[in-house]
Amino acid sequence: MDDSSGTNRKRTGDEDVYYGYLNSSNSKLDGNVKLEEMEPLNKEDHQNENGNNNFHSFTSISKAKDGQKKCGDFEEILEVVGSQGRFQKILLYAVLCPIVTVSPFLVLNTVFMWDIPNHFCHVPGKDPDMSIEEWKNLTLPFEKGPDQLLRHSQCKMFENGTSGKEIKCQFGWEYDKTDYESTIPSEFDWVCDRDHYATDCFTWGSVGSAVGTILFGIMADKYGRKPTFFLACFVNVLFKTVSLFVAHRYMVYKTLQFLGGFAFPALFSMPALISAEISGTTYRSWIYAVTWMIWVVGNSLIPFVAMICRGWFVFGCVAVVPGFFLFLYIWMVDESPRWLISVGKTERAIQIILKIARTNGIAVEPDVIDRMVQELAAKQKKEAEGQSLGVWTLFSRFQLAKNTVMLITAWTMNALLYYGVTLNATHMAGNTFLNYFLLSIIELPGGWLAGKLVETTGRRWTQSAFFLLCTLSCLLCAVAVAYPNSSLVVIIGALGIKFGVTIASLVVYLQGTEIFPTMLRSTGSGLASTVSSCVGIFGPYIVYSGTVHVSFPYAILCICSFIGLVSATCLPETFRQPLPESIQDANKFGKGQKFWSYLPQQQESGSDVKKRGSSMCEKF
Repeated sequence: MDDSSGTNRKRTGDEDVYYGYLNSSNSKLDGNVKLEEMEPLNKEDHQNENGNNNFHSFTSISKAKDGQKKCGDFEEILEVVGSQGRFQKILLYAVLCPIVTVSPFLVLNTVFMWDIPNHFCHVPGKDPDMSIEEWKNLTLPFEKGPDQLLRHSQCKMFENGTSGKEIKCQFGWEYDKTDYESTIPSEFDWVCDRDHYATDCFTWGSVGSAVGTILFGIMADKYGRKPTFFLACFVNVLFKTVSLFVAHRYMVYKTLQFLGGFAFPALFSMPALISAEISGTTYRSWIYAVTWMIWVVGNSLIPFVAMICRGWFVFGCVAVVPGFFLFLYIWMVDESPRWLISVGKTERAIQIILKIARTNGIAVEPDVIDRMVQELAAKQKKEAEGQSLGVWTLFSRFQLAKNTVMLITAWTMNALLYYGVTLNATHMAGNTFLNYFLLSIIELPGGWLAGKLVETTGRRWTQSAFFLLCTLSCLLCAVAVAYPNSSLVVIIGALGIKFGVTIASLVVYLQGTEIFPTMLRSTGSGLASTVSSCVGIFGPYIVYSGTVHVSFPYAILCICSFIGLVSATCLPETFRQPLPESIQDANKFGKGQKFWSYLPQQQESGSDVKKRGSSMCEKF
């Protein structure tokens, strides 16, 4: 045994077994060892401070035929340079988290800006000594509200002031200023015959998201994740800012909501996608969990900022300003090397991969990375030859098409549930800001729990279980909301919906990363988001149906939850499975898994990276 070489050798029968590792001084194994087969040997004893395995163990069979094995997928490269080291943590906590914290302000600020306060017809002539309630009793007729209880009419008054037939409001409206000094509906009278204006603006934003996810999804796969993200930032910030100054011109304002909606899905998905594509299977779920929890932090701050600002214009300005700071990260975010390899930009990919290795404190020879990247690029190019890739490719093979349809369905139902219960927060009894905060902060433990569950109970049944929770919670709300003095029960039910959909949504985003092949990963997620946005056009109208009967929104969301439950059970389990690199890999995904199976055996990626625990692509 020669310790100075950094290599130990022992003989076991007719094979020579070498134990070695590439340390910080770049020491290498002695001898020209040809690789036939590799398997982990004391791998746990050679982990660096970042938790990455620098240890490369291997077995040399005396009658080896091949000198080295070719790089099979990107996971093998991550095994060499580190899949959850310092580089991944800096990207997640120092870059991704601040970006995601700002995003809710750019997307969900309109929940409060478009809130319609309680209102009633202004009738001139009120005696200063008379209370508002006494004056309303004299001048306003009664009507049944959505909860089927009598209330003063919000849109009608008596023709002669205190008597006569009922007519529409003639002198404008008076608005309750308990929560706001002004909102866009209260300042520009988006009430009564125009009470659908706010709903229409939400809808046009959803239409913009539908169109934007197609465009930005294609751009992300064609031009890269990084430029797509920063273009989305520019589009959102530009049109959101301009819209603040034209709110009095309804058609122009609505058009700007459509244009600003282009950017929303890319704002959330692109940074997380870049981070997930340079991380190992066990770290990806944590990335999405942290991303979601940070989103929650930002979202939970919105009601406090809105409450302090009180006016829609001041709040709109405060909400959009952080968006300008996102552009400071343009020099800190690297393009996804996985994507660069898939489009043949190997030189840039090699630079970023070597940067990952340096940051993670792993010494690796550039020639090794160069060969691995070139082999992987050649493999992907060969597999893509003769194939015309696009959205249609996702439906070109049965298994891939089935997975795509089920994922899109689950994704869409998640979105309807999430935004349905979020938009409905301002329609619930009680304090508007507190209700929104509670429905936001409940996502924090949900995101944390999701990160744990997907690594213990897997993706498939975790999502199914919490879709079931959503179904039951929606049913509870639909029944309870029709009864007076049941607001606490409704809030508890709504919290159950939000908690369940938080976990289910995180899982489906994670599955979108894990089911689609690299060359169509952003396109596939974009397609799911596009369909979700198209169906989401009806989301605001689901909430608006509450003006007819308060139970309707929850009843509709209950049906959506059940559909999501069924689709979630039909998806394959992706727990610790390697990301599919090619169309062929994606079409094999889930084959052989039984419906009632729990967790599948971990599959091998390319050259058995996970099981054999070695570089597989380097000859020592």
